[in-house]
Amino acid sequence: MPSRNRAAIITSTLLSILILLVWALLLATLADLDASDAMGKALAKGFASIEIIVLWVLLGVLLIVAAVRVVPIAVTLAALALLIASCFAAIGAVDLLADPKLPPYAWPILTPTLVPPIVVAFCIWALVPVLRTGVPVGVASGTVLGALFVLSAVMLPMQQMRDRAHQRQAIQREDWARGFAGLASDAPLWELTPFLNTSDSSRAQTVLERIRHLDRRQTDAETMLVRGDFPLAYLGEFDLDPNASICEKARDLLRRRVPPLVPAIAKVNSYAKIADDVAGAVAAMTWLVGYGCSCDAESLAWEAMANGYRDTNFDVVRLRELRDPQELGRTLRESPARFSMLTPLAHLKAWLKFTDENEFRAQALAGARQLDHRTADAVEMLQAHDFGSYKVLTYLPVLDLDATPALCGASLEALYNQFVPIYRPPADDPRPYDELLERLGVDEPLVALQWLASHGCDADRELNEAETLVRSYRDSPERTAMLTRLAALHRN
Repeated sequence: MPSRNRAAIITSTLLSILILLVWALLLATLADLDASDAMGKALAKGFASIEIIVLWVLLGVLLIVAAVRVVPIAVTLAALALLIASCFAAIGAVDLLADPKLPPYAWPILTPTLVPPIVVAFCIWALVPVLRTGVPVGVASGTVLGALFVLSAVMLPMQQMRDRAHQRQAIQREDWARGFAGLASDAPLWELTPFLNTSDSSRAQTVLERIRHLDRRQTDAETMLVRGDFPLAYLGEFDLDPNASICEKARDLLRRRVPPLVPAIAKVNSYAKIADDVAGAVAAMTWLVGYGCSCDAESLAWEAMANGYRDTNFDVVRLRELRDPQELGRTLRESPARFSMLTPLAHLKAWLKFTDENEFRAQALAGARQLDHRTADAVEMLQAHDFGSYKVLTYLPVLDLDATPALCGASLEALYNQFVPIYRPPADDPRPYDELLERLGVDEPLVALQWLASHGCDADRELNEAETLVRSYRDSPERTAMLTRLAALHRN
């Protein structure tokens, strides 16, 4: 008997350690269920369900090993039955926890959290004689069975709560659709903005698109800013003209919104209480400052107010960043919303942004050629190694740039990095020259290389790399012509 009991204790100890590890992993998975997109959430739910099944199997084995010789067989069978029921309840909890913003919120986590330690504690009681002496079998068994029953049964009302929440959402969606469809075609901005309060992002985009095509949106926005009911978070989403009037009225509203949010006692209330308000103000000021409307006083006021709360987030840092002189007019210089907003002070990247639109391509390139700072801007874009670098190389021959050492170095380095990873087919698998052009993005890189070499840049390394690349593809008249042009550009 002692050896048998010792074996049960050793086995139960090992099982308990394994249970603890799987339980900790499960809790980490459940805590992170809602932190990803739909696909990530589905994967997390699948992992959580597998972890629950593994954990509950281990609990069942532990229960049999530890309790079968101590607890009456009827109690053991009842405990196993309730354990199985709690397993189904825990799996049901996973679906509920995947959307903790709806009732019953995060409460379903109680079942997967509490059942394992309760079962392990019961098994420890069954294995330790001193504990069995102190707590009668009836008390211990009744407590555990009652707890398992409650933790299994509680999932039914929780699921009903979720079903009712979904029903309310369905009714709200119907009301939203009915109300939005009933709006007059010339409805003012203040009748449209309430429809932005929806959890359906596609519906919110529908509202935004209608607002952006509303002829009266500018005057309506100014009216709402004066009145105080404008949703600041959307200031940059309505395709408004960031003129002096909008700047003045938006700053005034930003100032008026601060006093009601100032806490009576500093560092007592949680920042979560005002997080949405601050986020909206940050969005509004980011748009205003980006278009040259200084909000230094307003960002200071919002920052001071926000720091009166506990556990602030990055928005408070962003409020400070908005006072950086480099931020003032950055959007206007680098990425204005409309072609009409471009000025000679705008960065080359701002002008090249509109080359994607057939309507503005010729005008954008003509304007870019007039920029005094176009060569310096081009070097900056090339050194960033992002999509802007591709834009510069694409239009390099038509931008009338100065072939400075900086431009030569940055452009040639970018081209070399483009050529090196391009696939070179082996001799036994010849590929057409057109395939190479497709891999390069037609022939823009090769044309850019020819422009650089013909304007005095030392491009021998890049010319050699390009020639090796071109030769690896099947001969054709176009390939031969390209090799001839490249060979003629070598310095030696």
